Amino acid sequence: MVWIQVCLNGARGTADGAAIPMSPEDMARSAAHAVAAGAMDVHVHPKTPCGHDTLSPRAVAATIQAVRSLVGVPVGVTTGAWAEPDPAVRLEQIHSWTVLPDHASVNWHEPGAESVAAALLERGVGVEALL
Repeated sequence: MVWIQVCLNGARGTADGAAIPMSPEDMARSAAHAVAAGAMDVHVHPKTPCGHDTLSPRAVAATIQAVRSLVGVPVGVTTGAWAEPDPAVRLEQIHSWTVLPDHASVNWHEPGAESVAAALLERGVGVEALL
């Protein structure tokens, strides 16, 4: 079986092109197109209004809810240090999420990766270990 995961936007921002989905609604529409084309999983980077990756509970909730409103496949998010460089703040944000993704990627080379993975698992969120 082939399992296709789509990454809708990655760490790219508005300067990388108009086609990069930034808002939760744009991400949801992109996810729906990808799922219709065969994607079975969605990975997304929630964004601030300025287009920067964020782990804020508000942005994560809005993004996951928007994507889930249009697709019925697992939805995951990033926990990359570029979204929040301070491992302690990253953990606080993960513990504050009000809407949980199905999974989240953890970059194993980043400071605090093991704690981030443990926090995700404690909350029932699957971990994608990026090595």
